[in-house]
Amino acid sequence: MLSAKRASQRMSTATTLDFNSVGNVDFSTKSIVVRARNEDDMEGVLSEEDIPSIHQLHLSMDNGGRVKRTIICNTMVAYEMQQQASKSDGRQVFQICARTVEGKAVFPLSEFTACVQIVATHMAQNVAVHGGDEEARFSRLGFWSPRIKLLYARALTAYTQACNREGADPSMMVDEVFVTAQVSVRPFSLSLSLCAYPFSSMGTCQVRVCKGTRPESFLHDFQLSKDPRGLTRLITPPIADVILVDPATKRLSEGLVSNFFATRFDGRRDSDRTRYTDYTLVCAPLETIHCGALAERVWAICQRDGIQVTFGGPSLSDAVAGRWSGAFIVNTAYHVLPIDTMHLTDRNSTTVEFGVCPLVAHLQEQLLLERHAPAPAFL
Repeated sequence: MLSAKRASQRMSTATTLDFNSVGNVDFSTKSIVVRARNEDDMEGVLSEEDIPSIHQLHLSMDNGGRVKRTIICNTMVAYEMQQQASKSDGRQVFQICARTVEGKAVFPLSEFTACVQIVATHMAQNVAVHGGDEEARFSRLGFWSPRIKLLYARALTAYTQACNREGADPSMMVDEVFVTAQVSVRPFSLSLSLCAYPFSSMGTCQVRVCKGTRPESFLHDFQLSKDPRGLTRLITPPIADVILVDPATKRLSEGLVSNFFATRFDGRRDSDRTRYTDYTLVCAPLETIHCGALAERVWAICQRDGIQVTFGGPSLSDAVAGRWSGAFIVNTAYHVLPIDTMHLTDRNSTTVEFGVCPLVAHLQEQLLLERHAPAPAFL
């Protein structure tokens, strides 16, 4: 099932959606927060906040917004939050957002931790200009990894207990959890906040479509993003990625932090549309994208399972006209995230919605099987 909707008014310049206008969503009214206030605190202090956490995490890119700049680290985006400027010590606060998948069973802990390490290194280097000596400690992954593992495990356990207790807030009991870290190095602070992720109960995601190409700086594992248009600031909940479209050809290529695929039905008209082999995978031309390892695995599965693949490029007009059966993104953090809603950046604020596509479901299942496959035993 696919539909295209056009809003009666243009969206505001804020980069996130108006959460109050999102239908059929129970926003979390509670979040579990664990805070470590000093470097020796490995367990942190737990608290339960009554403030609607999703609203509290709202990020905006317009001139009056709170985000100053972004840092790209592999598949993660870190946002520098607006703070009172301090000319004496260069203090900064960065926020990193992620989510669980597969019913809270999987969280991209290594990518999440690496992003914290990178932004902490960046902050420590800035502090060093003002005489700080934190870089030697905070640039080590070994400093951050055990802390984040312990804080995440403690927060997730507390979140699960809060959901299971009598009289639990029903808005917390959804399939997935939204995880936010806020980190600063002067003064040292590390906090993790867990709240319900209500946008995609079936493990799907939403994306935004914008004109442009991926900046070359994004090809590195990490780097301060040279992103003059501020596209990375659009990757805020519930948007999982920005999908780029060529303004000349009107064909989609790739995401800022993922590879993008569309599907279409090419079977017989009298088909029941349940066989994944009746669908075609639509990809951008190889010379126009930066292929990740998972994209190559997608193509290998298609070759193995007799699935047709075309590299003509997904057409935006086909999506709006309802000719796509589905779409999804792949990256190392989440493997496959089917897309349920695609927001176009046009005058009408058009949205394209997708239902369940057998081919997308098959590819997701196969990649998940590979993720959970036991390691080979060596004699």
